Amino acid sequence: MSEQEPVVDADSWKSAVLDLFGGGWTFAQVGPRRHEDWRRDVTAIMALKATDPRRWASLNYAPEVDENRSGTNSPFMPWSPEETGESLHEIGPESACRLLVALKGDLYQAFNIPDFEQRKDTLFRSSRTIISRFGTASRFFTNSAEAHRNPDADLLNPDTEWDCLSVYTTDCGLVAVSDAEVGVFWAFWED
Repeated sequence: MSEQEPVVDADSWKSAVLDLFGGGWTFAQVGPRRHEDWRRDVTAIMALKATDPRRWASLNYAPEVDENRSGTNSPFMPWSPEETGESLHEIGPESACRLLVALKGDLYQAFNIPDFEQRKDTLFRSSRTIISRFGTASRFFTNSAEAHRNPDADLLNPDTEWDCLSVYTTDCGLVAVSDAEVGVFWAFWED
């Protein structure tokens, strides 16, 4: 990324998570990386069976529905690690940074964020804070079909389809994987 990586502590993390995920139907959770196959850690987080190893802020603002569609009260379907992995495509850190910002907008489009041009610098600072927690050797994955074709896709205002992983009409998200931690950052849309 072009700017210097921000220093991340509990306060800057909380501020960044609230800035990008504090409004709307969202999910932001980090868990420990316990397995060589990181997909197992992702599914544990999605099943609400993991706790942030640093005990930093997390959010689960998924839409409330009248039924327990997942059978686990989780916003995500209880898919196997292999099934989850089939829907995730690797992207670079710049694409990941842009996607985190886009998740704030309706239907995962930055141009749908109110006052985006005035808030752009702050939103990208928050995104870089979240990304930097995972370190420079981290890997990033999304359920964007565009990323399957292009790992450097510009996901700020993507014109793409999403491989849904949740119980809702549509969803979009980012998985961050480091040697020590795994993060799941998601937005949902429900008709």
